Formats: sequence, C-alpha cells, structure tokens
Amino acid sequence: MHELSIANEIFKILQSHAPQGNATAIGIRLGAWSCVQEQSLQNSFRWVTDQTPFSTVRLEIERIEEIWICKTCQQSFDQSKQAQSDSQNCPYCGETLELLDGLGEMSVEWIELLDEQATQQET
Repeated sequence: MHELSIANEIFKILQSHAPQGNATAIGIRLGAWSCVQEQSLQNSFRWVTDQTPFSTVRLEIERIEEIWICKTCQQSFDQSKQAQSDSQNCPYCGETLELLDGLGEMSVEWIELLDEQATQQET
C-alpha cells in the first residue's frame, strides 16, 4: 500500500508550505499510469493528517488521461479518441503516435491557504 507513503510525502509538503496549519486544500495531479488508487490515497491522507492542524484540509485529485502526440505534425489526441482507432498512426499525417511523457507521475500542483485578513474581519 504505497498510498500511505505518498500521503505522508504530501503531508510533509503541506507542512513546509503552511507551517501554521493555515491550509484549506491541496491539489495533486496523478498520471494515468501512476498506479495510485485515489480512494486509498484519500483515506491515507485523512489518517496521516488526523489530529494535526491539517485535519480539515481537502485533498483534491486531478487524474491526467493518456495523451498521444504526433512528433511530425504536433497534433495531440486524448485516450478516448485513440481508443476509437485501431491504428497507432496519426490520422492527419500517418506518422506513428507516441505517448506524452509524465503519465506515471504525481505532483503537487497547488495549496490553498486560509485568508488571514478575511478570517480576522469575520470575527
């Protein structure tokens, strides 16, 4: 269950960027081939942040689909369009399509911080 170690790394990133615990959400991108189970990652993140200042932080996950690209004519196609075709060739120029890199990766894309001034004005 590598989702627990991933959740722990996300937590460390969160702590380093919001040491006062003033984060409300963190957004990550998962490649189509990252082999990460989203629900397991959500559960692991809840377990790691439980009883910390980050216990209410939302983990938002964006899944990146397969993207095929033609290196010759620079056209790109998403997974659903490629799946409709039996050919691995570009429908425009006939050259072989390649998968876009990064499909197995995961990255933290953003951290949403609590607006301190708005909180002080509301109280």
